[in-house]
This record gives sequence, structure tokens and C-alpha cells, in this order.
Amino acid sequence: MILIPDRLPSLVLLVGFWIPPAAIGGAAAWFFHRNAVRLRAALLYALLTAFVLCWSAAWFLFQLGRMPPYIPGASTDPTFAPPKAVAGLAIVASALVLPVSAVACALAFRICRRILRRSSTSPESA
Repeated sequence: MILIPDRLPSLVLLVGFWIPPAAIGGAAAWFFHRNAVRLRAALLYALLTAFVLCWSAAWFLFQLGRMPPYIPGASTDPTFAPPKAVAGLAIVASALVLPVSAVACALAFRICRRILRRSSTSPESA
């Protein structure tokens, strides 16, 4: 049996924190494309904004419970979070995770929406 290090999920989420917002952005573009008549764009953008804010907070709380050793001031015990490490993690969450997640979500939404628009107006789809 292979033992997975207890900090592996934390490391995966640190590297791939932008993937869930990008997936939600692509799914929102598909949903908007299918239901454009019934759904206003402003409502969809508000929902995506709320998701990105909640995602950043959830990322912070997840990482707080599994304090990575590479955060300045962190201890070797992943269950203990010194105040200096919590402040460093909050800076990472607000200065890196939040803006990059927002950009990933917006880019995925625009790219998927453009692809869906092209595929629905192409002569082959008629």
C-alpha cells in the first residue's frame, strides 16, 4: 500500500488552484449558451464573481487546515498555524489566488463562449 503524504492535497491545490475556476468558467459559458434567453448576463457575471470570492476563501481555509511548510513562519506540524504563517497565507490568498482565479474563470468563459458561438454559426452545424 502506498502512503500519501498528508500535505500532498495542499501542494496539489497550491499548484492547481486556478483549475476549478477555469472549469466553472467554461461550464458557465456552456450553460449561458444553452439558456441565453432565460438568463441575463449580469446575473451570470455576479454568480461567477461570487464563486471566485468563495473559492478564494475556501482555498485559504483548506490551506489553513493543512499549513504548508513553505509558507513563511509555518511550523513543521501541519495542524498548527502560527499567526505569522496565517498572515502570509492570507497574503498569498488575496494577492495570488483571488486575482489569478478571477482571470482563469474569465478567460475560460470568454474562450468557451467564443468557441460555442463559432460552432453554432458555422455552416456545418446547420
